[in-house]
Amino acid sequence: MNCHATCGECHVSRPSGYAGGLINKHEFFSTPPMEQTCYGCHGARNAGEFMGTVGFARDVHFEAGMTCVDCHDVTNFHGTGQEFDSMWEHATLPSCLDCHEDATPGKATNSVHDIHGTDLSCQVCHAQANQNCFDCHIEINEERTSLTSHSDMRILFRIGLNPEVTEERPYKYVALRHVPTTANTFDPAGENLIPNFDTKTNWKYSPTHNIQKITFQNESCDSCHGNERIFLQESDLIESDSKANWNLISSPPKQIGY
Repeated sequence: MNCHATCGECHVSRPSGYAGGLINKHEFFSTPPMEQTCYGCHGARNAGEFMGTVGFARDVHFEAGMTCVDCHDVTNFHGTGQEFDSMWEHATLPSCLDCHEDATPGKATNSVHDIHGTDLSCQVCHAQANQNCFDCHIEINEERTSLTSHSDMRILFRIGLNPEVTEERPYKYVALRHVPTTANTFDPAGENLIPNFDTKTNWKYSPTHNIQKITFQNESCDSCHGNERIFLQESDLIESDSKANWNLISSPPKQIGY
């Protein structure tokens, strides 16, 4: 899948998928302006949540004047010619602990980080609700020259079991985001294009970009412990979802003192 842009679509113009057009005449930008480049492609979710245009409050890092490139170095943007099956395979993706070393389990200055260790991803406690899409379907015009898609959108926050455990992300619980693919999403393009649909989850490990120090789920222990409302439940699964989603359901930890 080739989803990223040419050099010029970041450094000279806006992305073609976002109306295009030169950013400022023929000026070349060494560091492209986030609002006109990153947001153009990633505005529906990550960039929109980061800047506070989707969902709830703006990310604390945006409030502090940071931009995408403060966390994502150039290797996250410039291709090497190597193809990946997942964005998580990239070796230089940022981690919260790159800056927040004092939150490292076993070395933390706040005992809460040591207590939970690597059981929780940072986003479980520090992310806000995010945009989730459901039941995506595509349409192709008669000339087969253009493609459009449509889906339903909901703002939700769900914690579940980690669907993609890796050495870098060994967490038991993670913040999840629903992706809208169904078994027949791509039917207009051909038959049986997702033969392994029920082996992959719709609820995915979420790289949320709407971080807050204090959130509704971390303001007290029992805001999370015993709170079924924020954990993925059977009632969150819809008929068009993959059967693999059942593997992510977990009861919340017991309330403190019970």
